[in-house]
Amino acid sequence: MSSSNPTFLDVTVIMPSYNRSRLITRALDSVRSQSALPREILVVDDASTDDTVSQVEAWRDRTGFPVRIERLAKNGGVAAARNRAMELATTRYVSFLDSDDEHLPGTLALLVSALEESPGAVVAFGDACKVSPVKHIPHAMFGAKVDITTIAEPIGEPEQGRFKLHDPKSTFLQASLIATCSACFIREDALAVGGMPVGYKMGSDWLFWLRLAQRGDFIFVREDVSLVHRHPDNLTKPGAAADTSIAKLAGYAAILNGDLGIAVDPAQRRLVEEFVDSRIALLRYQSSLLGFNSYLRYGTMVPGRARRNIVGHLLSDPKSAVRSLVYSWRSPPQHTSD
Repeated sequence: MSSSNPTFLDVTVIMPSYNRSRLITRALDSVRSQSALPREILVVDDASTDDTVSQVEAWRDRTGFPVRIERLAKNGGVAAARNRAMELATTRYVSFLDSDDEHLPGTLALLVSALEESPGAVVAFGDACKVSPVKHIPHAMFGAKVDITTIAEPIGEPEQGRFKLHDPKSTFLQASLIATCSACFIREDALAVGGMPVGYKMGSDWLFWLRLAQRGDFIFVREDVSLVHRHPDNLTKPGAAADTSIAKLAGYAAILNGDLGIAVDPAQRRLVEEFVDSRIALLRYQSSLLGFNSYLRYGTMVPGRARRNIVGHLLSDPKSAVRSLVYSWRSPPQHTSD
């Protein structure tokens, strides 16, 4: 425990895990080191094939920290695991922590107090420091990508560094910008919107924030509250950038079709349609770096768009078509998720 007489908050830390036995105790230790502690950690093991569960059990027995373990019989993905945990939790607030990341010591105290002192708020979030084997990048998820003075207004005392977003839905339509492990939210509202959308290879957290944006205010705390690790297990490979674009386009298609219950007004719809066009152009570039066959294949995978014939696809972006031919004789470039 962080002290002999710890303060407990009405929050559950949800930790989904799949084959993370080498890393999960680091994440658990970061929760145990909080200046104010959660009621419990709820680990949902997504049918791991390694000894993740036994590692968590050993850590719980050694530290005496309140940890509940839910073992899923079948691997269903991180969104399903988080949804199951939100159903099982009993606290007012919930905070996510991936099993390979870390909460900084003041995370839960900062985010819970921001929610409690902001009537009408459903989400409080901070920034994250991105950590790789070679560097640390502070304020990497939100502060580096937005001008906070244009999208939010300061609230509370200046030294608290809190801001209320003017229009969180419009802010997050293009991208999540929230590190999943840097947020805390009201469990009742999360359940009311149906939790995280399942069936998406990536981006379920982004769509979840958009759902919650319809329930109330988002409060930003202007400091890093988590460490997001980039290590060999989560560095991406050639083709991952194009796969990310396909996943993002699937989310956009579902928003425009109304499949996720995320309502958009005419201005927001036009904004999403612009994002779709930009993302398709980016996909053409990304897939062209993988060679001609991949360029053709990704061209037929765009969600929500009728398949073009081969000639139409090639003529839509001649430069990328030529580039794909060139890269057919080269090794594909390496990409990471950054």
